[in-house]
Amino acid sequence: MKHERARRGRRAGVLNGIALASVLVAGTAVAQAQRDVQNEAPTLYEEPAKSGVPFWDEANIGYMFRTASFNRSSSGDPSVPGRAFKQAGAGIGGWLYATTGEVADFLSFGATYNFVQPIWAPEQYPFNFILKDTSQSAYGVVGELNARLRYDTNVFVIGRQTIRNQWFMDGVYRFFNKLDQSMVGPRDIRGMNWITYEAATLQGRALDNSLRYYAGYVTDMKQVNDDKFRNLYQGGWDVFRYPSASRQGNVDGMAYVGMNWKPTNDNMISTSYHNVQNMLNMFYLDYDHVFRMEDGKYFRFGAQWMYQESNGQSLMRGVNGQPGPSFNTNYGGIYLEARPVPWWIPYFAAGLTSNHNQIYSPFSIGPSYLIQRVGENSAAGEHTWILGTTFDFGSFGVQGLSFDVTYGQRTNRNVNGSPNQPLPDWTEVATDLIYIFPQDGFFKNLRARARYAKVWQQGDNWNPALGTTQYIDDSINDVRFDVQLNIPFK
Repeated sequence: MKHERARRGRRAGVLNGIALASVLVAGTAVAQAQRDVQNEAPTLYEEPAKSGVPFWDEANIGYMFRTASFNRSSSGDPSVPGRAFKQAGAGIGGWLYATTGEVADFLSFGATYNFVQPIWAPEQYPFNFILKDTSQSAYGVVGELNARLRYDTNVFVIGRQTIRNQWFMDGVYRFFNKLDQSMVGPRDIRGMNWITYEAATLQGRALDNSLRYYAGYVTDMKQVNDDKFRNLYQGGWDVFRYPSASRQGNVDGMAYVGMNWKPTNDNMISTSYHNVQNMLNMFYLDYDHVFRMEDGKYFRFGAQWMYQESNGQSLMRGVNGQPGPSFNTNYGGIYLEARPVPWWIPYFAAGLTSNHNQIYSPFSIGPSYLIQRVGENSAAGEHTWILGTTFDFGSFGVQGLSFDVTYGQRTNRNVNGSPNQPLPDWTEVATDLIYIFPQDGFFKNLRARARYAKVWQQGDNWNPALGTTQYIDDSINDVRFDVQLNIPFK
């Protein structure tokens, strides 16, 4: 059976590859601002003379190589449902990409073909964000295929695309975990692939480029390790259950609007509103300020507030696509960061979540300060704090090498505002060792990461499978490795 699945995966990959090649030859393939997404790197051949046709001269074709492994396990009691688990797998692949130049300074096209082949595929340990669930098999899919229309600084993209709405502060080391900076985004956590969407989106700039605005309507999405585009409930709600045949909930789409505004180079205001039909409404507001000193030193302060409420059938609180109870919740947090010396960047985040309901982020990693390596969205009533630091070894002559370590605690947690359904306290320690090749040549911008995280859970825990509360004292280990290298062909 395993070999048959592999043959089917390879056969599907070949057929999809032939289809994509035909699309590219016809010049109809497209991607959203892919030049901004792919890292700069040297081409594999000497640049030919320009043809004088921007559609070809400005084309961008290449391969984003990735390989990644994921190994997460719990020491929980195997006799208690849900307490003992393991998720493991490794793959190699990435995506082929192509974008054209503009026709009449207005219209361009692009596409990606995303694929993964298993390296390590234990059948009993799916849900590792790398291999296809639940078969632990290879897959291939046209992840992006869209048309891009540009007028001045306004860009309209329609079709399969990656949605990126980030805009970061200048001259700061990190943006903590606000990777997507929006409630819809790629969720690029350096696995094999990211989330892509079937959507129509608009991005633009105003006020002398100090304001960036965005809006869009999304109909379907492809998860990070899926080969199909599904409606937003089936694709986004719970990656540990899709694509179960029992998950029949239906969502027509999501409309959203947002903006990032820098009144000066030292501060930024970000806000967005997302309406996901039959699921939830999400509002987000963030303020970020940097106090700059000489020699690149700085102190940074941020504050954010998030509000969420159910709408329509409230599928987020239902089971397997059935309507659920209505809810509303909110979260507030602060973030501090400094660079007192070139090699040391300490940071601190803290937040409080309403006792009414947990915070959801089904379509991105989210903009919350509280995201950790294993723990992501905050539970109802949660009190959270995270202390960490990054060491930049470039100051000691080892360019491109950095090490990050964090320690955080989550307490006062419960299941959706029910004091009779408590969750245990959560303590997490995580480390990241990252190396980015700093020199020119074939390996320019090669990125390698080794990650280790450990979680301790201790306290009363509501077990829905048993319908009772039990005291638990167990741990979770999380080990990951990944490598990325952009290889442009043109």
